[in-house]
Amino acid sequence: MKKLLVLLVFNPLLVLSQNPYQDFGTWTKLSSIFKINKKTSWCNKTELRTFDNSRQINQIYSQVSLDRKLSKKLSTSFAWRLKFINDDYSYTTSNRFHNDLSFRNKISDFKIDFRLRTQYQISNSKINELIERSRLKIQYRVSKKISIYLYDELYFLMNGDFINSYTKNRFGTGVKYKINKKTSLEFKYLKINDVNVEYPKSLNIIGFKISNKF
Repeated sequence: MKKLLVLLVFNPLLVLSQNPYQDFGTWTKLSSIFKINKKTSWCNKTELRTFDNSRQINQIYSQVSLDRKLSKKLSTSFAWRLKFINDDYSYTTSNRFHNDLSFRNKISDFKIDFRLRTQYQISNSKINELIERSRLKIQYRVSKKISIYLYDELYFLMNGDFINSYTKNRFGTGVKYKINKKTSLEFKYLKINDVNVEYPKSLNIIGFKISNKF
């Protein structure tokens, strides 16, 4: 069973499609979580993203969020993200706000996480976007320190002119390693595909994340 799950995690790295719209990038993230009380915490995330076969910086962002547990299985989060985006070789800024509603359940060594996200992005150079996102994530604990996961996420553009509002899909798989109770490392692969657009693009991403709890 464990060998099968490991194969499912790493298999997408071996079967990247070869269409002319493929691109490759890297995402490097630092996450810090500060616990206020048993149910409330706030989090800061900073990430550097590249594209154009990782030759250019795509964006740099910093995000702060307030996370709240509503029950053992239900939680919510409110976040603000300031983004510096590479827009035709010059950098522009945008502000993004989002709200998450997450349901989590544990079955033996498996964790199931279903998340609904509503996000609104305010940009100086593009049309402001209202997007609804739905993500299903399954995580399996291999050992006390190692876990692997798979997830799939659908994007729906709510204020666009498309006949079909479903415009993007994000598939992710990765490995998480706990160094100790407060620090963990994460290595992941993401594939982001445009859907129902005239000129679809596909971005393959290798990501690395360091998380700290305080």
